[in-house]
Amino acid sequence: MDRRTFNKLITLGSMEMTTSGLAIPVGNPSASMTEQPPKWPNQVYRRFSIDTHVPDWDPQLLGHFDPADYVGNIARAGFQSMLQYTNSHVGLCLWRTHVGQMHVNMKDRDFFGEVVKECRQHGVHPLAYFSVIFDNWNFEHHPDWRILGAEGNNARLQGRYGVVCPNSPYRDYVVACVKEIVGNYDIDGIFFDMTFWPDVCYCPHCAGRFVSEHHAEPPRVVDWDNPTWIAFQKARQGWLLEFANTVTNTVKSIRPITVNHQYSTIFHNWTLGVPLELTQACDYVGGDFYGGPAQQSLVCKAYNGLTRNHPFEFHTSRTHDPTDHVMMKPIDELRTESFVATLHSAGLLLVDYINADGTQNPQVYDAFKQLNEQRAVLEPYLGGDLLADVAIYYDKVSMYNPDENGIHITKLQAVDNCPHRDAVVGAARVLRQGHIPFGVITNANLNQIKGYRAVILPNVLELTSEQAKEFRKFVEGGGILYASGPTSMDRHHDGIPTFLLEDVLGVRYKGKAGYKKITYLTPKDLDLGKAVWPQDHVSFEGQMIQAEAMPGCEILATITLPFVDPYLGHAVGSHFAAIHSDPPALKPGSDPAVVVHSYGQGRAIWVAAPMESKDEAVNIRLILHLLRRFIAGQYWFELDSHPAVEMTLFNQTAERRLLVSLLNIQQLVPPISVGATVRVQLPTGRSPSKVVQVPGLKPLPFTKAGPYVQLKIEPFDVFTMALVEYQ
Repeated sequence: MDRRTFNKLITLGSMEMTTSGLAIPVGNPSASMTEQPPKWPNQVYRRFSIDTHVPDWDPQLLGHFDPADYVGNIARAGFQSMLQYTNSHVGLCLWRTHVGQMHVNMKDRDFFGEVVKECRQHGVHPLAYFSVIFDNWNFEHHPDWRILGAEGNNARLQGRYGVVCPNSPYRDYVVACVKEIVGNYDIDGIFFDMTFWPDVCYCPHCAGRFVSEHHAEPPRVVDWDNPTWIAFQKARQGWLLEFANTVTNTVKSIRPITVNHQYSTIFHNWTLGVPLELTQACDYVGGDFYGGPAQQSLVCKAYNGLTRNHPFEFHTSRTHDPTDHVMMKPIDELRTESFVATLHSAGLLLVDYINADGTQNPQVYDAFKQLNEQRAVLEPYLGGDLLADVAIYYDKVSMYNPDENGIHITKLQAVDNCPHRDAVVGAARVLRQGHIPFGVITNANLNQIKGYRAVILPNVLELTSEQAKEFRKFVEGGGILYASGPTSMDRHHDGIPTFLLEDVLGVRYKGKAGYKKITYLTPKDLDLGKAVWPQDHVSFEGQMIQAEAMPGCEILATITLPFVDPYLGHAVGSHFAAIHSDPPALKPGSDPAVVVHSYGQGRAIWVAAPMESKDEAVNIRLILHLLRRFIAGQYWFELDSHPAVEMTLFNQTAERRLLVSLLNIQQLVPPISVGATVRVQLPTGRSPSKVVQVPGLKPLPFTKAGPYVQLKIEPFDVFTMALVEYQ
């Protein structure tokens, strides 16, 4: 599976950079498409690349490549940087090299060098693209370098993608190539694509290294309770990070340019073996996502907390599916996705596909120009610190399917069914539609928890005692903690599963209740019942956690089982309560399903199942009720608008202003225009001086509404922005 397929299924040098998150203005908005090139990377938001994964078996392939036309199209479309291929997944080199195999149809030319020269002439920042691990030429010519999956290489030999192992001598090959590229070309940065394990590798290089380091053979049974399996997964992550750091350090030793590695793997399952700490090898984070604006918005919030420098970037292509070379997204859809980046003060890297002969479709660049003109006038106002009240906690270690624990690696059927990710995505949906300001923290930047008033732990399968201490301290100091399902479960505590946060959550683990087919949550609390009205139960497709509520807790809902075991019903005997469904028992159960517990100065909300995972209106109302009920005080902002409208708020301290951005992410395009009423909190001790709409700086009327500054936003179709200045 290639990177884009799985993303569709789910999204140090002495250089000039900003580390505060506040971008330096690029000047007059009306002239920002044609002025002096902005500084790389902190002033560059319109980024571009063209997929060039083209072999050379036919003389027509790349045979009509014209760098002047090629870069000319890119420049007239208003892009500020170009990520140009030095190689591709095919493995052939597009630069003059003494190390690798050059593309035959390049003949005596230097495609990469020619593009770099044209970029400089057009004021476009040239960057280098280099594909690692996915390398057909080395796969073919160095069989001993190949990644060897548990089932051998037959599938790879029958497919299009050859992959080689970073533990093999291939690593030395990459270092040698990087030295040539960085040492010989005037580039501003380099991007390493495919920095992940496409298969779990059992080649002699990996097996020998694991034996040497851990004195055991690499295990072939996926078992998250087995120390050897866990050590193997950590080794894979460590080896990959070592490889990435080696490549990055090689670049930095030659030239002080930016380096980043493919980071679209952030929300992928365990198989790719990429730790969140890959950020150590990246000056800023970026990666490609194809799941639409809601997915891309969640990714941006995760990137915002993980990137070492701003702006980070996300990539998306002009097509829905990279296997379709010509089918372009509707321009309104592409416009919405492009404004996801603007909503988060991020860079957007758009991706096109080169024709087989090396030409482009110039009409595509006319469409890109329209998008860039709309985004360019907003760029001078981007940047700042994202203000949010609630954090979703994402744990990379929990990215596995617990139903496939103990399965041989060749027998896995649903490796990408990750209930933790489902719950993270669901929590983001709840907060986005409920207009609650939120961000994302992870197991790699848990220290950022102090910037939030509440944290959601959505079906977290793995939690260390050190992480549990941080959450305990957070609640003790007055924070609100929402935890669902088995979150904080220690499966190995004296042989008895125990919640690491038992004292905080106020529940003691007993086992599981209900059935994999369906179980019910039944409100006991009057207000919670009103939140799910007119329903009297909320269904969950799966079992719930059976727990005992400790003294002093408040039980708001209980677990109710189906009237009869759903698996007993058959055509003969009809031992079921309804032929189409499995209705709940007539009497609600007694095991707690929603528990609220005070701990220190804060509170914890525990829900027996990840109700946030399901995309149903009643589930959203249920979770929103719990959050709004127990998160006291004012939010950074309030928004009265359609649920499809997402808002972000950035504080730009140096400019003494708040940046208000609203994005309409209706699924059907073109979208119907909507208006909004916005209320924002100013930093402590500040008072409002002026509110203006951008671009144009048209003054907007505003009023005081309690602790908020309130303003009306006129109906807009996709995106709108305003500045609230304070003194």
